[in-house]
Amino acid sequence: MSEQNEQVLDATNSNEELDLELELDDTEDVEAQEKTYSESEFKQVLARAKRAEAEAKALKPKQSNATQSINNTLSEESIDIKILKSQGMDDELLKELTDLSKLRKKSPLEMQSDPLFLAIKKQREDEAKSEKSKLGASRGSGQVKKEKSLSSPGLTDSEHKALWRERNGN
Repeated sequence: MSEQNEQVLDATNSNEELDLELELDDTEDVEAQEKTYSESEFKQVLARAKRAEAEAKALKPKQSNATQSINNTLSEESIDIKILKSQGMDDELLKELTDLSKLRKKSPLEMQSDPLFLAIKKQREDEAKSEKSKLGASRGSGQVKKEKSLSSPGLTDSEHKALWRERNGN
C-alpha cells in the first residue's frame, strides 16, 4: 500500500514535494520526512485532492470566459462610443447609433455612414435648428425714452426755464 501512496502522491502533489524539499535542511533525508497513511486516511486524502483539482479546473475556464467576454465587449463597443462622444455626438444620437449597430451587427463607427443613421441625424439637426430659430414674443418696442436735459436740442424757453428751476431747487 505504501508504493501506491507514493505513486498517487507523486502524480497529484508534485508541487507539494518541491515545497517539502525546500523546507528540509540539507542534512535531513526527504524519505525520513514522509508520512505513511493508513488505508482509510489515504482514501480521504485522495478524495480531497481530487475534489480540489476538479474545483480548480471548473473555476479556471469560467473565469477566463467571463473576462474574455467582458474585455471583448469593453474593447469594441465602449471604445467606439467613447470615440464618438469625444467627437461631440449627442447622447440621443449615440443611443440611436448603438441600437442600429446592434440591429445590423456592425460597429458603431461603421454605422456612422449608414443611410438610415444619416437620415435620423439630419432629422434631429433640422428639429434643433427650427427650435433655435423660433422668435420669442414681443414685449414692447425696446426703445429707451430719452430724458430732456438743459443741453437737449429743440427746447422751448419755458421748458428750459422749468428744467433749470428743477436742477437748482428754485
